[in-house]
Amino acid sequence: MTSADMVGYAATVVGTSMMLPQLARSWRTKHMRDVAWGMITLFLLNCVLWLAYGLMISAPPMVVANAIGFLISLALLGMKIRFRGN
Repeated sequence: MTSADMVGYAATVVGTSMMLPQLARSWRTKHMRDVAWGMITLFLLNCVLWLAYGLMISAPPMVVANAIGFLISLALLGMKIRFRGN
């Protein structure tokens, strides 16, 4: 593993972890009022585009990070829809 790969995987951990506190809080409180539709939509779009780019250039750290980010964004989107009345 190269030092560039190590930095890429470190960025994967940080990048995918940044939305986990919001995900956990939203699940715990069952409230998504303070989470903007625009933020979720842009996060989802960002992950899809970076995932596609990572696949196109064969960059495993980028693919892993954005595949996980995409799943997190789908979870946030699902909670936004499910908890919209709360």
